Amino acid sequence: MSQPTSAGLGWVQAASSWFRKDYDVIGRMFIVAAFVRAALALHTTVMNLAFDRTAIIDMQGMIITFAIMIAWTLLVTSVLRRPKSRTVWVHFADTAVTAAIIIVTPQIVSAPYGETSLAGYWMLGCSLYAAVLTGTGAGIASAVVTSLALLAVPPRWALARVDLTLGALLITICVGALITQFKHTITEQERARIRAVALGERERLARIVHDGALQVLALVEREAPALGPKGERLSALARESEDQLRALIRDQSVADQGATTQVDLATALARFQSSKVTVSTTAGKVMVPRLIVEEVSLTVAEVLKNVKKHAGPEAKAWVLLDQEDATEAILWIRDDGVGMELKRVADAASHGRLGIKNSIVGRMSALGGSAELNTAPGQGTEWELRFPVRLRR
Repeated sequence: MSQPTSAGLGWVQAASSWFRKDYDVIGRMFIVAAFVRAALALHTTVMNLAFDRTAIIDMQGMIITFAIMIAWTLLVTSVLRRPKSRTVWVHFADTAVTAAIIIVTPQIVSAPYGETSLAGYWMLGCSLYAAVLTGTGAGIASAVVTSLALLAVPPRWALARVDLTLGALLITICVGALITQFKHTITEQERARIRAVALGERERLARIVHDGALQVLALVEREAPALGPKGERLSALARESEDQLRALIRDQSVADQGATTQVDLATALARFQSSKVTVSTTAGKVMVPRLIVEEVSLTVAEVLKNVKKHAGPEAKAWVLLDQEDATEAILWIRDDGVGMELKRVADAASHGRLGIKNSIVGRMSALGGSAELNTAPGQGTEWELRFPVRLRR
């Protein structure tokens, strides 16, 4: 199942080749990073070519090195502008090329070669890209590798090199922290927008339900008893459905909680306790996202509705919740009613009665779980529902 936007939203990725979407803040940040890296490449090339020519050991090697630097800058920027290409391996290759240019410096110029390296400040570019597109950890790892390469080339502990190393780490940490904060801000704003839209839709549907279905149910509840015993039964069902609908349209939790908010499933199931339904748990608290609680509760309600409708007037039901491991919960719903033949379930689905197929099996499958029915005539029915305690990614 595709995770709901409010649950599955991490941070907004670029959706266009050159980041023209208004909402693509990360793409806009990458444009800035790409401009900075291009400027650093140009600065490093000009400064090194203007270097004291008597210190150059291999002019051809220097020209080739700067050609590689410029070509690599263009290549890696072109690759990383596409979200699907932003992998750890691309950043690894970027860092490796930068470190290689640093390490070959003594083969091309003699000391002190600016007390830094041929890579100059361009070495900051790979860690900047990693911090913006992948995260603070990736940026720091890239900065550490390039800094170690710089400190490994004589003169190892020159003051300019120590300063450059410290600057690279601090810049990477600051950029990574800012990007992380941007991601959190974007996510919270999007969740707030989704909650507002969901609440507006809930209110719109509530008006439709109130003006249509509730009015009809109220009429059935009021007029049906005149039809006799069957009418009284119809009136009771109408009253029950009306209460459920009214509770649903009054429920404003969608505006206050995200789908990932942790809720105790055992407490949520306790509302089904009645004189004919016993609810118990062997697992204590079972904390799961609110979305899972809602889906499981609706599934239990559908099973108990079938018990009330088909198991017989004296049938009782038992709901037992258990959690055998940290990834999955199990729910058994058993009744002592008349039972049925399993073939009837398939026949009902083929004739368009989809309560079991959609409302029970369908919901569990959508959560990434399963629903298994065991029943036989005269032996009651038992549902075994298995579902994950975390939302699928």
